[in-house]
Amino acid sequence: MNTHRQSRLLFTGLCVALVTLLGGLRATSVAAAAPFAIQGPGVNPGDFRITVFATNLSFPLGMARLADGSLMVAVSQGANFGSSVGQIVRLTDTNLDGIADGPATVLYTGLPGGQSSLRKFGNLVFVTGQGTGKPISILRVGATPGAPLTLVGAINVNYPPAPPPPLPLWYHPHSALGVRPTPGKPGSCDLLVQLGSDQNYAKTVRTATISSTQIAGASGTLEGESIYMLTLTDTGTSVVATNLTRIAKGLRNPAGFAFRPGTGDLYFEDNGIDGLVDANEPFSADELNWIPAAKVGNGVVPDFGYPTNYTAYRTGAVVGGGGVQPLVTFQPLPDPFTGSESEGPNDIAFAPAGFPAGLNNGIFVGFHGKYSLAGLANEENPLVFVDLTTTNYFQFIGNNEPNIGHLDGLLSTDDSLFVADLTATGNISASSNAGVIYQIKSLVSRLWFNLSNNTLELSWPAGILQQAVSLAGPWNDVLGAISPYPVALNLNSAQVFYRTRN
Repeated sequence: MNTHRQSRLLFTGLCVALVTLLGGLRATSVAAAAPFAIQGPGVNPGDFRITVFATNLSFPLGMARLADGSLMVAVSQGANFGSSVGQIVRLTDTNLDGIADGPATVLYTGLPGGQSSLRKFGNLVFVTGQGTGKPISILRVGATPGAPLTLVGAINVNYPPAPPPPLPLWYHPHSALGVRPTPGKPGSCDLLVQLGSDQNYAKTVRTATISSTQIAGASGTLEGESIYMLTLTDTGTSVVATNLTRIAKGLRNPAGFAFRPGTGDLYFEDNGIDGLVDANEPFSADELNWIPAAKVGNGVVPDFGYPTNYTAYRTGAVVGGGGVQPLVTFQPLPDPFTGSESEGPNDIAFAPAGFPAGLNNGIFVGFHGKYSLAGLANEENPLVFVDLTTTNYFQFIGNNEPNIGHLDGLLSTDDSLFVADLTATGNISASSNAGVIYQIKSLVSRLWFNLSNNTLELSWPAGILQQAVSLAGPWNDVLGAISPYPVALNLNSAQVFYRTRN
């Protein structure tokens, strides 16, 4: 007998009961007022707990989870984002109330300022800053989650000499990272880095190079308007680089790299062309793009068409029509000429599996908006949800929140979305410890079962498994239970009920 269901069931005769509610088991508690509103078609604010996870942070941007569930965050200590001191800090939440236990502890300091991306793979941590002269630093975690990190080495991106004024040194230097396990090579990972266009709206003809004295094999030439991938192998004492590969071209300023769980497809955003007369009125629309897993680094480099192919802002006119067309172009909502704007995407994250139905099959996109403004003065800075089934999108957090600056950093876990506001004041040149991290946690849990060969296998996307001998309780956590969790059936044993809690 095989069965796989999600429902409220009682196995009479099997002496095991499985409790779950259609639509989810919702925790009830008295919570503080949410720091912002969430919205959108089918969104029920009661399905979420929204908390201010951490405050008094200096430009938090780039987050990863450590083995014990604590949060690792890249910050830039100082009042000016670009001229600060880069640090990696750790935040804990041992009672799981959505509020960090206390101030962050420093795991590493002395990095260049303006840290803009952090990714973790195995025991390695990768961070980089935005701008020329900012290396890709590679660090190793310690024996425990709270132990200091150690620097393994750095990969340098070397830019050509500055052109004559008024051209910039490089309009869109590297700033974003992505990482995935290298297919067919256990223990290795592929690190993604972008090199955008060197001007606002023109073909890039110059190139940059990469080099390193600590990471063997890290060398090669980078063309602009591109995404590159470098394979890194950790020997335990050092890191070796191989196979520098261009995986995409024709991109103005791609970032927010994320590989889709289960498929390995690569998703990323690309920042549209700034207005040619008014920089705050875009010339072309921002985009969400993707590359199927089978085409990532397979020798054929997809061309996304910049600078001669793009979608015009507001009108939606497709100019040129060549290159790989975007999955989504972001226009004002609901009317592109008068609607609410979303401009300057920085990071993306796949929706947590434990989010309610309708919000668990898509991508969240954080928009920076206006460069140094916040609150109602920054009418371009929402958090947007893109439904990957329909490619429809809406503002999950609107751009009219008075206390929001730039929702530039995102991290998904099983049941939560962590959102980093770079600085709630909006000002990245004169802002002291105004960064905030929020946690948006699902209060909807689901419990599935599969019955085969007299064994019950329980699965749940989020929450903690509990058991009781009666529906009335008391309910106790099943210590150490990880989904999927096997339960051997015994017709002579006492009846046991299972559920999940948040």
